[in-house]
Formats: sequence, C-alpha cells, structure tokens
Amino acid sequence: MAETDKKRTVTTKIIWLIIGVFFTLMIVSQLMIHLYNPIKTEVASLYTTTDSVGFKGVYVRDEKLVSYNVSGVINYLHPDGSKIAKNSVIAEVYSNQNDLAIQQEIESLEAQKAVLQDAQALVGTDTSQLESFSTQIYDKHAQIMQSLYDGDFKTASSLKDDMLNLQSKKEIVKGVETSYQSKIVEIENRISMLKGQISREPYAISIGETGYFVSAVDGFEDVLNSETVFDLTKEQIEYVISAEEQETNPSGVIGKLIDGYRWYMVAVFDTVRLGTVFEGATVTLHIGASQQNVKANIISLKRQPDGSSVCVFECDTFSSDFVDGRVAQVKLMMDDYEGIRIPTDSIRVEDEKVGVYVLVGGIEVKFRQIKQIISEEDYTLVVDTSNEAGYISLYDTIIVEGKDLYDGKIIS
Repeated sequence: MAETDKKRTVTTKIIWLIIGVFFTLMIVSQLMIHLYNPIKTEVASLYTTTDSVGFKGVYVRDEKLVSYNVSGVINYLHPDGSKIAKNSVIAEVYSNQNDLAIQQEIESLEAQKAVLQDAQALVGTDTSQLESFSTQIYDKHAQIMQSLYDGDFKTASSLKDDMLNLQSKKEIVKGVETSYQSKIVEIENRISMLKGQISREPYAISIGETGYFVSAVDGFEDVLNSETVFDLTKEQIEYVISAEEQETNPSGVIGKLIDGYRWYMVAVFDTVRLGTVFEGATVTLHIGASQQNVKANIISLKRQPDGSSVCVFECDTFSSDFVDGRVAQVKLMMDDYEGIRIPTDSIRVEDEKVGVYVLVGGIEVKFRQIKQIISEEDYTLVVDTSNEAGYISLYDTIIVEGKDLYDGKIIS
C-alpha cells in the first residue's frame, strides 16, 4: 500500500511539473510577443512603370486545313510556326509506332554526330578560345535556366544542344579530348543498324503552297479569318475564349497552313479601362506566352450597348510563338509613369491622411503623406514629393512591417 501511495505521489509531482512548465512557456511566449517588436523596412527608390490593361485576346488568321489519306503514325518534320516553301515535305507517315521510335533515335544520333563533327574540326587549334567558350557556356546555362523558369521547354532543349556543342569544343581545345573520331564512327554504325530495322519507308506528305504550318487545329479555322473579323460579336468572341481546345485533330487532318504573316486579334474590353485609346491608334501588345512586345494598330473599336467595347487589332509581326493556341493572355501597354516605388502593404491612414511610416535617424517613426499614381497588388507608385514638407522623399526608410506604429514613436 505504501508503495502504491509513493507511486501516486511521484505521478502527481510529474503532472504538476508539466503544468508548471506549460504555464511558464505560455507566459514567456506572451512576454516575447509584447516586448519583441520587429521592424521591417525598405528604401524608397525611383521607379518607372508602364500602366497596362490585361485581357484575353483571340487570334484571327487566314488558315487552311491540310488533309492526308494515309494510315499510320505521323512524324512532323517542322516545328509549329515554321515557314514552309512550296512543295515542301511537312511530315512523314510511318507504318507503326516502333518505326517512328527508331526514326526518332536516328535523328537524335544524327544531332550528336553533328555536334562532335563540329568540335572535331578544332583539333590542333590553340587555347586562345578557351575563355570565349567558358563565357558562352555560362551564358547558355543562364538562358536555359530562364527558359525553364518561363516554362519555355522547347527553347530550353535547343539551348541545351548549343551548350553541349560548346562544351565539346572546349574539351577539344583544352586537350581533355584529343579526338571524337571513334565516337563519330560508333554513332554512324549505330545509325546504319537502326535504319535496317525500319519495316517500311515512310510516306511523305507535302504542301503545294507556301505559308506557316501548325500541326494542331481547333475547329475555328473556317469561321475566324480576315473576312469575318469585323463582324465578330461580343458573344462570339467570349464563346471562343471559353471553348475547350481539341485534344486531337479530326480524322484525316494533319494540321493547317497560315496564309501570310499578317494576323488579327479580337477582344472585349470594359470601355472605361481603355482610357484614351482610340480607333486608328498604334499600340503595344505584350503577348503572355511569348513574353514579346509587338506593335499593332487598332482598326476597329465598336461600343456595345452594355458599356463594353469590341476591339480589333491588326499586326504584321509574325513569330512561331504566336501560333500556340487560339486564345492568348495579353497586356495592352498604356502610359509610362515615373515616381517613388513603395510596398502597397506599407500604406497607412492617419488622421484621414494617406501615407506611410518612415524611420528617421534609425530610431524615430514619422508619418509621411503620399500622392498615389497607380497601385498594384505588391507595389504602389507615388509622386516624387522630395521637396514637399510632410510628404515622402526619395531614399526615405519606409516601415513595411511593425507593431503599434504612430508618429513620433521611438524604436529602442
């Protein structure tokens, strides 16, 4: 019995010890919350930005479907958006998937062979080019990383081949490799063996006219063209934007041919957001997927009964990036603005005045008013009021985060 009481006493002490530790931690944490008052700051800097209106635009082009009547597996010979000469072969049709896989391996080996032959030509040259190769390799690597960050995997793959070419050349010039000839012969033997494994020669599909070829179709080729572009209604445009793209081409259709480099884009805008934009104006469009800025003319601007406007842009700058899909995320670039760039989260209201808290002398909090120009989610551009008393100045230390801030507070 005494042993049981002893165990119970020990258990009780442990429980009270745990409770005591819990309350101690809670009190300490509360004290830290109240006493620790971190300040996060950012220096007010001069910045230039361009106001823009984002929208979804619909590409309108003169397009013609390209048909074929051979069964099998298609291997396209040109990337989408490539300019095709008259009577050029655009694709080959293989008997089965295995034949196509063999052909793709052959093409990969041919590319490797070309890289090694290019490097082989430098055997015996001096080392003066080493620094140049190193710089180019570094630049290519940076471009690959940027392409991957942008989601442009096609460009990243192409840049990778360029970088391997440079690395092979560097190894030859540096003397790490004395010759690639044996590897070239090995690749040639492999190619010859693979060619003998293809069951039947592929059927070539050619086009009898010139244009820009695209492998995918979306079903709007016959209704969206230069003849219908001015008659498109708001409802039709919105329908195309909301329509799901086809996963595969219809039977017997290998792709489409775009006639010429001129294209149109149609969009529906809130008229108020267009500001001073008018019919006949030349504007800049920032195309989302390609990250390119192109000049375009507004050739039609029709006000709708509901207050919106249907806008037609015309552009004669063609890029393969502009054929990837029917709908694009676009920005209509407006006016340029210059001012002081501040974090939007730092803006406060004191005595019905809009401004920010700044840290003066590293210890004193002061309130400075601002005059907003344009505001984004993360940053706001304000007028440079460096010469106005009571307003923000260039290079002020803006308080972005802080507790219980007020004008005149001393930060210890």
